[in-house]
Amino acid sequence: MLALFGPTACGKSAVAHALAREMGGEVLVADPFQRYRGLEVASDAPGPAARAEVTYRFVGDLELHEDSRAGGFAQAAHAVVDDLVGRGRVPIIAGGTGLYLRAATCDLDMRPPPDADVREWAEALAADPAAAMAELRRRAPDLAAATDPANPRRLARALERAHSGDAGGGDIWAAAPRRPTLVVGLDRPRDVLHRLIAQRVRREMADGLIDELTRAASRPDLARGPAQVIGMGEARAVAAGDIDIAQFEEAVNVRTRRLARMQGTWMRRMCPDLQIDLGDGPPEAAVASIAAAWRRAREGVG
Repeated sequence: MLALFGPTACGKSAVAHALAREMGGEVLVADPFQRYRGLEVASDAPGPAARAEVTYRFVGDLELHEDSRAGGFAQAAHAVVDDLVGRGRVPIIAGGTGLYLRAATCDLDMRPPPDADVREWAEALAADPAAAMAELRRRAPDLAAATDPANPRRLARALERAHSGDAGGGDIWAAAPRRPTLVVGLDRPRDVLHRLIAQRVRREMADGLIDELTRAASRPDLARGPAQVIGMGEARAVAAGDIDIAQFEEAVNVRTRRLARMQGTWMRRMCPDLQIDLGDGPPEAAVASIAAAWRRAREGVG
C-alpha cells in the first residue's frame, strides 16, 4: 500500500490523485469530513472532474445525520484494500486525519463505544472547555496534556476514556501495518503553508462556503461529527450577526493553521518511510520520486 499524510493544504490530495493516475490506483480518503454529502466545500472534497479521472473511496458516503466512527471506517477500509490488492490495484490512502490513516493501514485495537450516559456526560461537559479540561486533568493528567481543548469532539472522547480508566494512548502507534505499506510524509515551510491555507479559504468562500455551512447548521438532525467541521461555529456566528465576513475568514484561517500544527505532530509520531518537503513548488513535482520509492519498496518485499 501507499499512505500519504501531511498538513492540510500542503498538496497531498493533488499528489494522491496524480499517483493514482500513474500507478493504476484508487484513493482511499482518510478524512471523516469528506465523507459527508453537504460539506463538499468545507472539507475540500474532490470534485466531479477529479472523480471522473480517479476512483475515490469514502467521499460523500454519509449523510449529515450520520456520524463517522474510526472503528467502522477501519472495517470498511480494510475490505476495500483487500479487494483492490486482489484485483492488482494500488490502494493509495491519503488524508490529514492521523487516526483514520492508521485505522486504514493497521489492525488497531479500537475501543468499544461507551455507554450512552457516559457519552452524554462527556459531550455535555465538553461544551465548557475550561471545566472539561479541569475534570480531565483531575482524572488523567497525561491524557489532558495531549488533548486539544479547542476541539470539542476530541475533548469529549478524552473524557470518555478518562471515565473508563483508559488514559493510555500508545495503542495506535504499536500496531503494525496489515500489509506492507510505504508511508510518505509531505510538508511545506510554515510561511508557504499559511499562504496556501489562506488561498484555499478564499477559494472556498468564493465557492459558497458560508452558505453551505449555514444550510448544514440549520438542520435539526445534524450529527455531532459533521458539526465539528472547521467554520461551522463561525457560520452560525455570521448568521446571528455576531461576526462579519472578514472575521469569519480570519477565524477559519486561524483554526486551519492550528489544525496544520496538530497534523505536523501526528506526522512526526508516524515516522514516515519517506519525508518530502514540497517547498514552494507544485505538489505534483513529488510524484516521480514517490512512485519510484514505492516500486523499490515493492521489489524489496517481493
